[in-house]
Amino acid sequence: MFRPIVFLSLLVVSMTYNIKPLIKDGLPGFTDITTAPFLKIGEGYYYIETQLEKNWYDAYETCRLIGAELIAFDSIKEWELVNQYLRDMKIANQPYWTSGTDLANQGKHLWFSNGLSNIFNEIWYPGEPNNEGGNEHCDEFPFHLGNDTSGRTGLNDKNCYEKRRYICEAPQPKTASFIIW
Repeated sequence: MFRPIVFLSLLVVSMTYNIKPLIKDGLPGFTDITTAPFLKIGEGYYYIETQLEKNWYDAYETCRLIGAELIAFDSIKEWELVNQYLRDMKIANQPYWTSGTDLANQGKHLWFSNGLSNIFNEIWYPGEPNNEGGNEHCDEFPFHLGNDTSGRTGLNDKNCYEKRRYICEAPQPKTASFIIW
C-alpha cells in the first residue's frame, strides 16, 4: 500500500510593535463627548445648583453622589473665573457652599475636599472669617454685605446648617490613547 507523504509548511511572519500609552488631562477638542451635568469653566468642570438650597453636609453628600466634591479654589485664577461665570449668568446674587471649613480645627479653614489650607487670604471678604456667634464653620461665596456698593465679594464663614446653593467640582477627565509603532 502506498502512502503519500504530505509536508506542511507554515510561514510565520513576526512583527514587533512598540505600544506607548498616553494619558492626558482633559478631553480632546475633536470629540463630541458631553460633560453634562458639569460645565467647563477655565480648566475645571463644575455643577452649579441654582435652585435647591441645602445645608453644608447635605450639599457635600449631593456632590459626592455625582462623583464630585464641593468646590475648592486652588488658585486665584480659578476663583476669578468661577466668580465671573456667576456674574455673567446673573446667578451671583445668592451664596454657594464651598468645601471650606474649620470643623476639624477652629480658626484654621481648610478645603475639606482635598485637605489643603485656604492660603488665599485675598479671597476672604474683609473681616472674615469671624466665627460670628461662635458657630460659623463652613465657607460660602460670593459673599457681600447688602450695603456694600463696591462690588466686593469674598468668602464668608457661616453656620453649616444654613441652607445655601452649592457648587460641585468634578475631577479632571482623562484621555487615554495609544501610539502603536
